[in-house]
Amino acid sequence: MEGRLVLLSGERASGKTTVCQQATSLAQREGLTCGGLLTLPRGDLVLDVVDVRNGDVRRLTVPAGTAGAVQQGRFHFDPRALSWGNETLAAATPCDLLVIDELGPLEIERGRGWSKAFDVLRRADYALAVVVVRPRLLARTQLKLPPGATTVLTITPENRLRRPQAILQILHRQVESREAS
Repeated sequence: MEGRLVLLSGERASGKTTVCQQATSLAQREGLTCGGLLTLPRGDLVLDVVDVRNGDVRRLTVPAGTAGAVQQGRFHFDPRALSWGNETLAAATPCDLLVIDELGPLEIERGRGWSKAFDVLRRADYALAVVVVRPRLLARTQLKLPPGATTVLTITPENRLRRPQAILQILHRQVESREAS
């Protein structure tokens, strides 16, 4: 199975996670298999991580000063949640739609966080992978990804309502192409 990548990029609060949630929901309603991780805000400095396949949730961030926490910027990540997320990513494929929300400085600059994401993306055992990346990390992320069919979709408050359907159209083309071969 040869996978295609869509990088969703946009500024903070532009709607990247919402686009991922809606695209996943549309794909699941059509009976397509989905795997990966969504990172959901739940208040100031509180993030949850969700397994797209089964809905399991873990708290991703912990209070500052928590022993063993991995600090990145203003966030302190629970190493147990990071480990769980990496295990979830490793088991996320094969699937039709793989979602990774998000690859940030922790992964790109420090090789931590969702470090298994790059291995999973290289395996290309999916029809379409949607990966959230901030604009300032886009070029560096692309260098770490497998060469091939990669599309960058910029998310803005003005276009975010149309993007889930655009992702679903790309997914349909990929699934049809895979079935034809």
